[in-house]
Amino acid sequence: MKDAVRFRRIKEINTSRNDYIEYLIFEHNENIMPTLKHNREVDFYIDGVPYDQKVSRSVGKKFKEDYGENYKEYAIKHPEIVAKYLYQGQDEDRFGYQPRLLVVYLDDDVKPEKIADIIIKTNFKNPIQLEFDYNHAKVGVKNYKTECFVVLLYN
Repeated sequence: MKDAVRFRRIKEINTSRNDYIEYLIFEHNENIMPTLKHNREVDFYIDGVPYDQKVSRSVGKKFKEDYGENYKEYAIKHPEIVAKYLYQGQDEDRFGYQPRLLVVYLDDDVKPEKIADIIIKTNFKNPIQLEFDYNHAKVGVKNYKTECFVVLLYN
């Protein structure tokens, strides 16, 4: 029972955090419009293009392994590589290649004020044009093209 309560509380906190991030994005960007109804793969439109927001607690184990102890600095300089790793590393059951706004934590303890500062300074005018390969279990490797924005949250 304790685990169920704990899980529910974590889910509530994560939902509140995601809602706060979305609020900041809408509040500070006239070119971003929220959806009027909840659609699983569309959270908002940026310049008329539908985007799905994904929040990641990390750049992922493989990214950290490949870029070593300086992975944070590399991520900050190369958000397009972070995006590629996240698209390639997603679970097949939830696979998607549609445009995304990726919010990625590089540090666990980023304060709300810092989150606001980073989001307010983010340019949501020029998405990253991304091409990546995904190895599907049944059909093998397929190539995809998409666009995305990456917001890296760090201290």
